[in-house]
Amino acid sequence: MRKHTARFKKLRDDSKILGLGNLFRGNGKKSWAINVDFNGGISQSMQFSNVPVLARKRVLNPTQQYNSMAGRQINFKIGNAQTWEIAKASDCPAYRAHRHGRDENQLCFVAKNGNTRVFIPQLEMARVLFYHDPFLARLSLQHNALAEDFMVEMRDGGRPLIVVREGAEYPVCYFNRDSNRRFLSWVLLDRAARASFESIGAHLINNHYRHNNYQHWCYQFTPPPLSGVELDANGWEDPDSATSFVWQISQLDNLPSEIEGIIDFYHPGYERQVGGRPVKGDSSRGEAPEQFELDDDELSDTDKATMALTSEQVTVSFKNPHITNRVPSKIKPVKNITTDGEDEVLDNHLSPNEKEESGDLPGGAWNNLDDKTDDAHLYVGKFESFFKMVDCLIAQHGFKLVSKETKKLPKLGDGKKHWMTDTQNPRCLANVELKLSNQFYTLLEIDTSDGAAKLSTMLLKSSPSWVSDNQKQILQRIMKKSLGWPTDYFKDQLGEKTYEGIPHPQSKHSGALPPEVIAPWAQRIVNWIERST
Repeated sequence: MRKHTARFKKLRDDSKILGLGNLFRGNGKKSWAINVDFNGGISQSMQFSNVPVLARKRVLNPTQQYNSMAGRQINFKIGNAQTWEIAKASDCPAYRAHRHGRDENQLCFVAKNGNTRVFIPQLEMARVLFYHDPFLARLSLQHNALAEDFMVEMRDGGRPLIVVREGAEYPVCYFNRDSNRRFLSWVLLDRAARASFESIGAHLINNHYRHNNYQHWCYQFTPPPLSGVELDANGWEDPDSATSFVWQISQLDNLPSEIEGIIDFYHPGYERQVGGRPVKGDSSRGEAPEQFELDDDELSDTDKATMALTSEQVTVSFKNPHITNRVPSKIKPVKNITTDGEDEVLDNHLSPNEKEESGDLPGGAWNNLDDKTDDAHLYVGKFESFFKMVDCLIAQHGFKLVSKETKKLPKLGDGKKHWMTDTQNPRCLANVELKLSNQFYTLLEIDTSDGAAKLSTMLLKSSPSWVSDNQKQILQRIMKKSLGWPTDYFKDQLGEKTYEGIPHPQSKHSGALPPEVIAPWAQRIVNWIERST
């Protein structure tokens, strides 16, 4: 995926956020805005849709590289967030010592980190928990919105199906990403997460007030317990009072989740393309600009596409991950498989706000989610035939298993090969280390069951743990070759006649191979080893 950036039409270059105030909207209006204080003594209202990129000390419309994690590093493990105290920002000496914005009345959670009291603005905590895209940001301010936009059905065997209802604004560009699907399923299906998300709208209904022709609200919500979650943030510390004030949170590790197994997703706007070869872009449409201008005062058009925009990301990981799958509305045979609609946006003017029939511009949707969950083990089933072949080497040819692991392939530049073309789930590599007599061998297998490449099984004659020790370089080189084995690297590091691509058995179907081809596959590996010794 190409990285698309955007600047706000209404803001100056290098606008640094110094404070985030109350939410407000005009009487009779649908959307909420938020007061934002910037450097230079400027205050500006921003639509709440932009909250994924609104964090203290962050620079919008940057003209140079800025250190987004300025200040002091704050790291601690959460015990139970529901026992945190609640206070105003102005109650924190560290806030008063380094105050720039007019947001002293904003509500904070107060956590204990050793002897230090850490003040975490509630909006910032919600931003990293829930606001990875503008869709969920807007949805959180509406009563019963989750039930109105999504339906959860239990299929045969108790497997959940999440249905995006007809007319819901949830963009296909989010639905197409495994990280966004996993996160949304957590909000919908985990009871603690859902109760916390729905508490936002409940607090708004109970605590907003009217003044003149506007409704106002000081942001507040009830967090999930988050027991055992490791939080990384930056902010300001006041040693004399033993207090810290969080500017922005960068990472939440080990999020608890009660979801297990596989969750299916259905979106009425998703059609699965089959039968074609993957290509980049579509020359008949052209490519989208690399930078867009966001008009925060305009609505987006219901009939126009939505472009996903990447911002500074929040890293999250789940303690107990689960898999999500896309269920298509229909199967569409094609000659070439292209991108999922993002390059339909060719104009460089976008609206970051909700879609309305009266809107004129295509949509621009922030995505700040960087899912670092260690979940490669969930995709071991994709290597069923390969591991059966390994079992055959052990049982019939005297090999001993030294190690076995599965790793996700990394994203590299604008490429999409780290995703499976059909499911958009992570593409993985299996690494099996074996020993025969006194020699170590490594077998590498990449999941190409989607037809993205024709790639043999790679057999290496190497020292123990060589692949694991050089894993980063190997994976990056695989991606640079668009799913090709880095044979030049193997030759340079291991020498001549130390590697060989072993062809896969022929099969009319992707996925698992028929049992009768497993033993001949293993025999081809044995034959190469015998020839090379």
